[in-house]
Amino acid sequence: MLLAKAWIRFSHLINVIKILLSKSFVLPTLAGALLGLAIAASAVLFVMDLHDRAVSDTEQNLISLTTVLADQADRALQAIELVQEAVIDEVRAAEITTPAAFDVHLTTRAMHESLRARTAALPQVNAVTVVDHTGKLRNFTRFWPIPDVNIADRDYFKALASNPALQRFISEPVQNRGNGTWTLYIARKISAPDGNFLGLVLGAVELQYFTGLYSQIAPQPDYVISMFRTDGVLLVRHPHWEGAIGRGYSTTGAALIAAQNRAGGVTRTVSPIDAQDRFVATRTLSNYPAILSVSRTTAAALAPWHRHAMVLGLSAGLLDLGLVGLLVLGFRQARGQEMLLRAEEQARSERDLRHQYARFGIALDNMAQGVCLFDSDDRLVVMNARYIELYAVPSDLRQPGTTLALIRAYLVACNGDRGPPWPNRERAWEMPAAFTWDLADGRAIAIKHVPNRDGWQCTHEDITDRRQSEAQILRMARHDTLTGLPNRAFLREHLETVLDQRISGSLTAALYLDLDGFKMVNDTLGHPAGDALLRQAAQRLQDCLRATDFVARLGGDEFAIVQSGIADPADAADLAARIGAMLQIPFTLQDQEIVVGTSIGIAVVDAEADTDSDTILRRADVALYQAKAAGRGTWRFFADDMDTAIQRRHRLGAELRRALAAGQFELHYQPLVAARARTLNGFEALLRWRHPEHGLISPATFIPLAEETGLIRPIGAWVLTQACHDAVDWPDALKVAVNLSSVQFVRGDLVNDVAQALMRSGLPASRLELEITESVLLQDNAETLRTLHRLQALGLRIAMDDFGTGYSSVSYLRRFPFDKLKIDQSFVRTLGRDAGSVAIVRAMVGLGKACNMGVVAEGVETLEQAAILEAEGCDEVQGFLFSRPLPLVDLTSFLANPASAISSFHEARGDAKPQRDAA
Repeated sequence: MLLAKAWIRFSHLINVIKILLSKSFVLPTLAGALLGLAIAASAVLFVMDLHDRAVSDTEQNLISLTTVLADQADRALQAIELVQEAVIDEVRAAEITTPAAFDVHLTTRAMHESLRARTAALPQVNAVTVVDHTGKLRNFTRFWPIPDVNIADRDYFKALASNPALQRFISEPVQNRGNGTWTLYIARKISAPDGNFLGLVLGAVELQYFTGLYSQIAPQPDYVISMFRTDGVLLVRHPHWEGAIGRGYSTTGAALIAAQNRAGGVTRTVSPIDAQDRFVATRTLSNYPAILSVSRTTAAALAPWHRHAMVLGLSAGLLDLGLVGLLVLGFRQARGQEMLLRAEEQARSERDLRHQYARFGIALDNMAQGVCLFDSDDRLVVMNARYIELYAVPSDLRQPGTTLALIRAYLVACNGDRGPPWPNRERAWEMPAAFTWDLADGRAIAIKHVPNRDGWQCTHEDITDRRQSEAQILRMARHDTLTGLPNRAFLREHLETVLDQRISGSLTAALYLDLDGFKMVNDTLGHPAGDALLRQAAQRLQDCLRATDFVARLGGDEFAIVQSGIADPADAADLAARIGAMLQIPFTLQDQEIVVGTSIGIAVVDAEADTDSDTILRRADVALYQAKAAGRGTWRFFADDMDTAIQRRHRLGAELRRALAAGQFELHYQPLVAARARTLNGFEALLRWRHPEHGLISPATFIPLAEETGLIRPIGAWVLTQACHDAVDWPDALKVAVNLSSVQFVRGDLVNDVAQALMRSGLPASRLELEITESVLLQDNAETLRTLHRLQALGLRIAMDDFGTGYSSVSYLRRFPFDKLKIDQSFVRTLGRDAGSVAIVRAMVGLGKACNMGVVAEGVETLEQAAILEAEGCDEVQGFLFSRPLPLVDLTSFLANPASAISSFHEARGDAKPQRDAA
């Protein structure tokens, strides 16, 4: 149509020039030459313009198709990663830290069925496989039981196992060992919380899925649809080209475009695969290292232009020949010839228009979308076959000139009097409008109205299958696969909606709960029983709720409930009571009755409160911890003082990071006294934090914070250095004892810290004593034992602190030869009031003597306690009876006459009421 209009304008221009020249009768030969040149120049210009338009239209079509296919490929691959992410989240929620726990949790039939259910709706997925840290298959969607296969030789396994920073690997296409099809593997790493490699979850994508899809989409045989990795390796190609898949190409159109713009673009080049000159458009996938390429041969794309150019060139030649004839016949026949030429050109234009309409009709009827074109009077211009098929349009409504009102009335009647959405007339002519129409038969139709110069067009596309697939993927992304309940992300969305729609005077409550005793069920009956318990608990929670309430599983044994539109906090308390009673009813697991309870935290906000979802959920979580601290099996409402305490702890943690650099730490020293001779043997270094605003802060407050944040390592190194530096100025017979945290044994160089402290201070190693608690040896870690032996090899002494308060103290004495045992003050405190305490102390002292270890008792506060400890054979005593912990500035006078200071202190105290130090 465009070509015909351009040709008509060109003919009019020629006729005007001829009339002007025929009337002048001046130099007819010159006029004929000028006219011939004008014809040739005009023809060239039109041919060039048509060429540029043909190239532009081809490029735009390729870009549009590339964008759509890249988005589809992105979603297809992302659906696989949603399955992989769900497996990784499940491993994290189960708090798996060791390969053994990884194998127990993932090598189950339940996990196999879960993986099969997740991949059932994904035709692009060949299989999803769970692999352990050795490369052995632990679960597989295609077979049960799991075949004995090891893939440690695969490139993706080697890459993820050897590179701690690499979390995802996309392989080169390889032939599947099972069925020989070309397959792309997407591997995601599974790590323990400490970063150790536990294994990977592998998604296998059969590339023939994309090949089959593109074979249906390709508009013409000369189109090539390909997918490359960003390094140029060919993954998918339609039509198939033997031997091309898996090879790298550096001179393809995709590679040339990527070198200029990684996002994508369009170019023209000769393909290194089929040696065809092609227009190529590419688009890089948003989330994957792959490029989607659509190309078309230059010959096919420019074939219509070649035909038009030939016709136009031939026409121009004929015109020039006719011009010679006109000159010969004379100017008297000019007007008659002009009319004849005009008639011929009009006939030619009409033929071209008919040909254009025929080609346009073929292309229109082969589109996947239904299309209607309307003129400016809302009358039908054309309706394609797909539109007729979508709505079974009768023949009388398909004719050009049919009014929009008649067509729309038919659509309304066919859909149960529910018509499609429709923009108003002015809006339809001013800008595009897009919407979706849900039909009575369950189909979903995407409709788009686009205005043009002479009217407007509407496009209808059946998106029912796509919507169902997207809905399934969305549900999987927003629901817990084990219980079917909404997950944490869905909970946050729901709570935000509830908070936005609150009604004045109403309350909203969030309840956080977990199952008391759930870990014991997992440990004693196994994870399948734990999963069954979670499913039953989820059902009971749903039975307790109103229709408007919302329950979600957050992971592990944690659940959350949102109550909206309640009138009083007592409603939330009533629900908590119902839940507690319901979960107290015994569960039947593996023919056993199991009783678990629950602890619940409740946060309530009114309609006027300016609170977001994260805040109310955090408050409920804080209240849950308070309920647990109260003894479990109960519930607690959030109160502001809870948040104040947490915020104070947070601020204190932040200030702790600056305390060491600001010089706010100091050491106090408490004497270690020989039990019989009452002579001074040394001092224990006790850390104090002198806060600029709050004064001295108890170690019981900031030491746990330092251990949680890892700051205990630099703080501990400072304590070692300072204590050695202070002790080097004491008399040579006195030693210094320093407490070590279990955290200092993890991811640190404790031996080097101790060696550096001794070397810089010049203190002999024999005068340094390190005190550790049983928590250091709880994991029976071989590296921890090696560290203790290396420390002992330096020549210092090692004491077990708080002896008797753990679970396996005696067994520790066999694993490591301690130099000294320190009896915890909890046993010393009751001496003189409880006969059993004397028996326990006697047994501890006897054990220490039998193992050739010195025995120290801490927390001695009365003369009676000191006398009992001396009688039972204790070597050293320590406590407020002899001295409180002293800052370094007060230690000088103490060291001047230690015997007198010790004697005067405990004589002054006598048997006064004890005052314990939070050391």
